Amino acid sequence: METFSMDVMNTNVYIEISNSQRSSWKDEIKQWFLYVNHEWSRFRDDNELAMLNNIPKGEKIVLPAPLYEVLYRANEYYEKTAGLFSPYLKKQMERSGYVKSFPFSKAPGISSAQLHEHVANESNPILFLDASTIVKNTNQEVDLGGIAKGYAMESAAKWLRKTAGAKYGIVDGGGDITMWSDGIKEWKIGIANPFKEGEEIGLITMKNGAIATSNVLYRSWMQAGERKHHLLNGRTGSPIRTDVVQATAVTGHLLDGEVLAKMCFLLPEKEREQWFTDHYPQCRYILLRESDRIKLEKVEITDGVF
Repeated sequence: METFSMDVMNTNVYIEISNSQRSSWKDEIKQWFLYVNHEWSRFRDDNELAMLNNIPKGEKIVLPAPLYEVLYRANEYYEKTAGLFSPYLKKQMERSGYVKSFPFSKAPGISSAQLHEHVANESNPILFLDASTIVKNTNQEVDLGGIAKGYAMESAAKWLRKTAGAKYGIVDGGGDITMWSDGIKEWKIGIANPFKEGEEIGLITMKNGAIATSNVLYRSWMQAGERKHHLLNGRTGSPIRTDVVQATAVTGHLLDGEVLAKMCFLLPEKEREQWFTDHYPQCRYILLRESDRIKLEKVEITDGVF
């Protein structure tokens, strides 16, 4: 086995693979993550994402291939969830006080101008003309957030399988995990206890697929006496109000998992099960609510191949 670890994108990335056929794989993977970290961060004004956000509504722009693809995929989820999941929330995230990288515990208050900002559930906020060109059809700004991390991890895993020739492996970006197997190798993944750091409340055993977890406790802060967190409703632009504290989605693909974990927070209890049945019947999800703080039961899921 070969391993790799680095701190990037405000998380620790850990990779474990069978012997690679490419001796330079660690350097190449490192450069990929550094690229994503620099070019897709909304906290910079000198990168590809800032270039996209700075062009006025109605303008055409040619994007680098990776940014085009991740934006295209994010927009697909925006349409499939009828705007509940949205990559067009940079201004709203800043309005909620998320204006710098974690960790922080307090955020500046809301200006009078920000108070009057709202989110329109727009159709076709981005027009995709060809394999590289888009028209920005909105005044909203893009924040790729967790989907950028999911895309980065999934792309790294795909490259390690197809180009580096790893027969099995796992790519873990701070709990957002994608894995593959030679048919024999099994991976055992612990489910974190959101109420007690370092403790696990369950175990997932699988060979191929992905696991994504979202949590409203770890990335939360106070703003003007109110507790805020990083999960926003795409239709309102406001932090989601829910009794769900943590959601773990077990899926075939990590990008799906990133979005589906958030949908567990976004969908009301009565609609959640039906929506998943209609759109992602193979997805399995584990929810922890505030009421689970007192008593947690161990969870174990065993899956084979997605």
